Amino acid sequence: MLMRLLVVLMLSLFAALPVGATPAQVQRYFEGLRSLRAEFTQRVYDEKARVVQSSSGQMWMQKPGKFRWSYQTPSKQIIVADGERLWSYDVDLAQITVRKLDKALGSTPLSLLSGAAPIEDAFTVGGERIQDGLNWYDLTPKQPQPEFRLLRVAFKGELLVSLELEDGFGQRTRLDFQKLERNPELDADLLKFAPPAGVDVVGDSG
Repeated sequence: MLMRLLVVLMLSLFAALPVGATPAQVQRYFEGLRSLRAEFTQRVYDEKARVVQSSSGQMWMQKPGKFRWSYQTPSKQIIVADGERLWSYDVDLAQITVRKLDKALGSTPLSLLSGAAPIEDAFTVGGERIQDGLNWYDLTPKQPQPEFRLLRVAFKGELLVSLELEDGFGQRTRLDFQKLERNPELDADLLKFAPPAGVDVVGDSG
């Protein structure tokens, strides 16, 4: 579930809008976005807005279809999409799960992840809403999705600072970003994964 959630969050980050966006501006932003790097705090809220889970770490993303999420708290976990496979490494359990990326993505459009298709093909983009000094936009999927019913992205000026995903039961997952860099040069090794010696690997690693 965590891997599927991160794929959805990666999609929404690559599809995030600049302030005052029109569909044409959204598409230009999509086309111009090559990579991201940031520190993050992730919180999960229940339907009564109570925090039920909190974690933090670092993330790196690069088109097409590559990313790395490194969770540092409350436990260490590394999730890497290398363009072909999706790896999830639970450091404490010393166990790795791997799946082919297209199967892991499921109904998430690969064309959107790669930036080849405009965001309006998959989402209805809501108007600007200002809350707590942030400019929020709602992205509603045009086709029903099992993991979420709504994506929200928030900007402060030109800077992406927060993202929320809400499911059909009212549970929300919120990511708040710090030190986010747009289009940095990334170390290619960050977007690869080599299983450590002696760690069990479950799934399709061939």
